[in-house]
Amino acid sequence: MISRRLTFSIILFASGCLSYTFVWGQQNLFNVPSSDITEPGEIFYQQQFNALPGILQINTTLCYGLGSNFEVGVNVIGLNINTASASPFIISNGDIDDPPVYPFYTINFQKAFVLNKTLRASIGTQTGLSIDAHFGNYTYGNFITSIPRWHSKIITGFYASTNSFLGPGDRNLFVPDANVGFQLGLEQPIIKEKLYLNIEGITGKHTLGSTTLGGAWYFSKHWVLSLGYLFANSGSLAINSFITEFTYVPSIGGHRKILGHILK
Repeated sequence: MISRRLTFSIILFASGCLSYTFVWGQQNLFNVPSSDITEPGEIFYQQQFNALPGILQINTTLCYGLGSNFEVGVNVIGLNINTASASPFIISNGDIDDPPVYPFYTINFQKAFVLNKTLRASIGTQTGLSIDAHFGNYTYGNFITSIPRWHSKIITGFYASTNSFLGPGDRNLFVPDANVGFQLGLEQPIIKEKLYLNIEGITGKHTLGSTTLGGAWYFSKHWVLSLGYLFANSGSLAINSFITEFTYVPSIGGHRKILGHILK
């Protein structure tokens, strides 16, 4: 019988290969889209692990830059490994009457617009099908403000999503029945091109209604290690959890230039 360790390794390899085959993706701080755009002809890869009670959740992203501040990609979202017992090894949900359903396989795109030297906008979506072919999406628009004096990047935006993707629950506090919520993010360098503070928040009482605090360490020319802790919003379906991300970028300078603090 194949061991759990070997099976787990196969799943990680397969999820990465699936992303590579379709060449789609989207970049996040942790859960809020960072609105960074992959440079033309380059590939960006991110592997996220969320440690929840009894579950290790795996999210895979791979992006391809098309030029003109446009990228496309594919994500594998919500692949849940059972760490509490031997069976089932993969925990999934195909009951659309008890959302969210998972895992999801989504086609993604993102387009950015440079408005001036310190302000730009982006629009994007993650749209696809769950393991049982239920449709779902997460669509958003962000404004990204750069503060050159402190080299800060501030993200302010909104999102709309289906219950199948995020689960039920209010999206914001002001209009409870609306399907639109808000998302915020901050990326602040501590050591230039080496260590960054990342803070983000997503309004709502669904499975991503949370605030996450963490950091990113560029430990080599192409690889970044990010660690964070997710704090669930009061009354939300989110669960407090530790987040670990391994990210491949073509180069630190190029990755920061396209939608970082130096604008084209």
